Amino acid sequence: MRPTAEQEAAYRRLSERAAPLAKKLERVIRRTLEQKRIAPRGDRLFGRLDKRLTRAVIEEAPRLFYKKRAPVPQIDAAFALLVDCSASMYDKMDETKQGLVLFHETLRSLRIPHEIVGFWEDADRVTEQEAPNLFQVAVDFGSSCASGSGTALLALEPQQDNRDGYAIRLMTERLLRRAERQRVLLVFSDGEPSAADYNDAGILDTCEAVLQARRLGLEVISVFLAAGQVHETQQLTMRNIYGRSSVVVPDVSELPEHLTPILRKLLLKSIF
Repeated sequence: MRPTAEQEAAYRRLSERAAPLAKKLERVIRRTLEQKRIAPRGDRLFGRLDKRLTRAVIEEAPRLFYKKRAPVPQIDAAFALLVDCSASMYDKMDETKQGLVLFHETLRSLRIPHEIVGFWEDADRVTEQEAPNLFQVAVDFGSSCASGSGTALLALEPQQDNRDGYAIRLMTERLLRRAERQRVLLVFSDGEPSAADYNDAGILDTCEAVLQARRLGLEVISVFLAAGQVHETQQLTMRNIYGRSSVVVPDVSELPEHLTPILRKLLLKSIF
């Protein structure tokens, strides 16, 4: 569906607001790349001869060679941003969209392929035999790095229920089809799985889906933009499901600060 003029104008406003944060996040990532490029590459058994030749006398098996500075490394990664579009997100969706714009513009500027997908369950159509789960691809991998590709994410809106474990398993399958070395799933949610016969069991099922994705080689990170005060119970729920790879912040302006250490660690694995 083609974005409306109002959505395009709204996206411009959001991207302008997110620009300073996106630049900050991009600088951190580029600095990580540069540090990887200029990191010492000495103590080798072959290469160029190091000037510190005294080690040939004082060390039993000295490594006297080094390798010259490597070319600028590349990021071999793909990101999937899964967005909880359940009714409980109604008071957090605006803040979540700002976070999505921040990520989209940062990844787009770095030419990192990504997709943004909203999910929810249609409670009106749930039966004993079927629980219809719907997925809305707002940004796809093929066009994610194109100018103006993020506008459609503004069409994501709170709907009804959310069966997080099922959505994470489906996104895991999609990401596993990607050929990149590092594949990252970011789950934007308030950590409250809620659907028919899924309330208490939903937390356990979601946790199992996260563990399964990690066993298959994916990195899974939760992002909860609370749009206000963060309650201790919310933090505990997110930690129980996602472990240490959970980011809970009351305002999107704090997102780069909390997420940067996690992203730096992940991206260092993807650099070649």
